[in-house]
Amino acid sequence: MKARWGLLVAGLSCCALAGQPKRPAVDLSAMREAMGVTTDETGSPFPSAASYAHYLRARLAHHDGDHKVALDELRLALASDDSNPYLMTELAEQYARSSELERAELQLKRVIERYSDYQPAQLLMGRVLYEGQKTTRARTHLMRAIKLRPTEPDAYLVLTQLWLDQGRVDDAVKVVEELGLATPGDPVGYRRLGLALAERGDGVRAEKLLTRAVERDPGDVESWGALAHLAETAGQYQKALEHWEHALERDPENRDVLLNAGRLALRLKRIAEARAYFDGLLAQGRDPELAVKVSFSYLAAHQLQLAAEVLDQARATGSEPRLHFYAGLVHERVRNFQKAAEAFDAVPRGLGDVSFEARLHRGLSLSSLGQHKAALETMRRLQEEKPELSGLDAAFARALERAGQAKDAEAMLVRALGRGASPDLLEALSGFYSRQNRLGDAVALLSGALAKNPRDETVLFALAAVYDKKGEWQRAIEKMRQLVDNDPKNAAALNFMAYSLAQNGGDLDEAERLVRRALEVKPESAAFLDSLGWVLFKKGKAEEGAEVLERAVDSGPEDPTLFEHLGEVCVKLGRKTRAQECFSRSVELLQGNPDDAERPTQRVELERKLKLLSPEQKGR
Repeated sequence: MKARWGLLVAGLSCCALAGQPKRPAVDLSAMREAMGVTTDETGSPFPSAASYAHYLRARLAHHDGDHKVALDELRLALASDDSNPYLMTELAEQYARSSELERAELQLKRVIERYSDYQPAQLLMGRVLYEGQKTTRARTHLMRAIKLRPTEPDAYLVLTQLWLDQGRVDDAVKVVEELGLATPGDPVGYRRLGLALAERGDGVRAEKLLTRAVERDPGDVESWGALAHLAETAGQYQKALEHWEHALERDPENRDVLLNAGRLALRLKRIAEARAYFDGLLAQGRDPELAVKVSFSYLAAHQLQLAAEVLDQARATGSEPRLHFYAGLVHERVRNFQKAAEAFDAVPRGLGDVSFEARLHRGLSLSSLGQHKAALETMRRLQEEKPELSGLDAAFARALERAGQAKDAEAMLVRALGRGASPDLLEALSGFYSRQNRLGDAVALLSGALAKNPRDETVLFALAAVYDKKGEWQRAIEKMRQLVDNDPKNAAALNFMAYSLAQNGGDLDEAERLVRRALEVKPESAAFLDSLGWVLFKKGKAEEGAEVLERAVDSGPEDPTLFEHLGEVCVKLGRKTRAQECFSRSVELLQGNPDDAERPTQRVELERKLKLLSPEQKGR
């Protein structure tokens, strides 16, 4: 109760947005009222110096959060000035803040009986009754407070909150409109109710109120931000960005606004504009948290190179060691293993699990670079120092396999499985068997694991993938249907079935339905867009397929198969220059990381396609 009262008073007062310091600035108007300046409203006499001294001590105790002392001091102040309505009302507020609502109400009755036109008492009575859920009486006192001081917003705002809590939004809006008429130019009512409705998901009414707020105060950054979030939720990204731009006009160095504007610009594929916003944000200081936020925004938009650049710049000028780890992960994702290894190597040893993770990823990066001796040495040391490190056995086995020690790799995975089977280890061993073209062993391994745990979705997915690689695509789809039966929104399984049907001459209409269901779950997935583009191409809709595949290229990390698909469609459409670009990029990616090949002969086939498109070949 005490916490809720504090939020009510602070949240509905005009100054609440600025926050209350522990020792607030001197409130001259409150001091004058406390000193008992005679007014037409109450005709109260001047208080004594003693009562004023006790009042000041009460205020200090109040701001220190010591309501008991504040109550004692106010009682002493009233002892020599028992008819001062200001002090009487202050005493009631301290009762309320101490969760003594009944005593607060009783004290306010005394004030109102003597000074019925004393507006602060009427307002506080409305708040106390509202907090005590005596809403009918609360409304009466709040409306009385409004009538006494029609240009002060507090009573309007409490009444608005009261109606809102009762679900009577139209009545809340009416109160805000009345406040707007009483205080032309003041946006507070429109802003507060608009923000509250936005938080409750009532976007339509929230937008109208917040628009009124920014019309009255174009510098209201908070309302512009809320309007931007509403527009983004509605899928109106251009409109959302325009709202952020309005906010920036008023507060060009606001960090949250710059970050959100950059994020929206990325979503609209306006990369140069996004960089300008982010550069403005990063120029404000060497805060590593800012660098992480910007890089993650780039990552969310699949701008991995830009994410890596931001982190590398932050690493060069900052002191946060985790930046090295984040940069390593991004470089690893874009297959820049040399830079990844360097970044992971820069992570200091004293960061606990992060240090061990960095060394594990460094070992994998060295392995991908062909530096097998250094990679295996890194793995051996980790095994000695942190044998329980998650993923170590699978990573060590992969490094052994790349180094040509396939038997040792298999033995390591088998031993690890003997200590305790896990989906990750099963997937690692089945992947090993698949790369070694031992597909029967992979099926046996996964089938045995599935017999023990039929509901293990990871194992079921891996088994379907092996069947597909064996050419038994109907069995693969049968396994995937089991996953979708258990979870109709399993996007990965839906996409798998769609792609397999398209690749193997299955039902293309069903393939399109399946992949569109997957895209409903993850509309920005480059892999799912690739499948849709390929399905459309197979259905004879090359133009539509090319458009979707171009979106896929822009939506995710570079993938050789995706570029190959786009190249094939461009050949069909007679766009040979674009086809050459796509095939060349696919070959480059496979040269950098052969593990990304969809099939063993993929790079050779792509090089053959490039030769067929060359001018020399055309003239023969």
